[in-house]
Amino acid sequence: MQAIIEDKAKEPGFTNSVVFNLVMRRNPDLCKGVVEAALGFELSKISYIETEKTIQPKLTSRNVRLDVVAKADGKMIDIEMQVAYEPSLARRARYYESAMDTDALKSGIPYHELPESYVIFFCKDAPFGKGCAERRFAMMDALHPTEKMALDDGRTVVVLSAGNWAEAESPSLSRLLKYIHTGNVDDGSDDLTSRLENAVRELREDEDNMGYMTLAEQLEILERTADEQLAEKDEQIGRGQSIKELAARLISEGRGEEFVEAASDEAAMERLLNDGE
Repeated sequence: MQAIIEDKAKEPGFTNSVVFNLVMRRNPDLCKGVVEAALGFELSKISYIETEKTIQPKLTSRNVRLDVVAKADGKMIDIEMQVAYEPSLARRARYYESAMDTDALKSGIPYHELPESYVIFFCKDAPFGKGCAERRFAMMDALHPTEKMALDDGRTVVVLSAGNWAEAESPSLSRLLKYIHTGNVDDGSDDLTSRLENAVRELREDEDNMGYMTLAEQLEILERTADEQLAEKDEQIGRGQSIKELAARLISEGRGEEFVEAASDEAAMERLLNDGE
């Protein structure tokens, strides 16, 4: 949560969660280019982009907050920027895909209308070791591996290792992974990484943004975070004022950064709730 509001002096780059989400959402053409480089095929257009999308399959289930969800050519695509090491990456991908399926298939819709889904992880480290920049996972017949028979259920998980950018077979993917790994655009680099860096710089230089977000965007993200923590935190702390109401109040008072800092600190959150009583 502390990455939600950044000090401009730190100049967060494309891998910063807020910068990544805003660049993708505000620039559908760049989002399309990133997805095409990751998947290795062209898309006609991106028809829908949502960032920080929260899905809760049922009340007792764990919430899922997806970085960037896009719809293109009848496909659902989740794009995740994974900066920190994630030991449960595979199980996380499984849960993300299942949550997207639940969200997509409404009551009464037949199974054959469930769209193809892709979960893409851009990892700054190399979760599967050195020597491979790209891994693609789909459901295969484990009993007869030599036949290489796929279940063809429409699900694909793509894990991209930025640290192994030099091993990528596609030049466009290699340049994108190198940009993610180093934060630098080479002289004469391809149009995609140059445009991504320009979008990042414009975002940092935009004085109308409040911590790289408009007030409405900042409040939206804080309220989503509050919704996720509401039941658990309110029960633990035992306060009548909800976390969501606290977020809205602090934002209106120009104290949104205090909420962000307290979101991962139970004692600090309790103090803020006490202040409001």
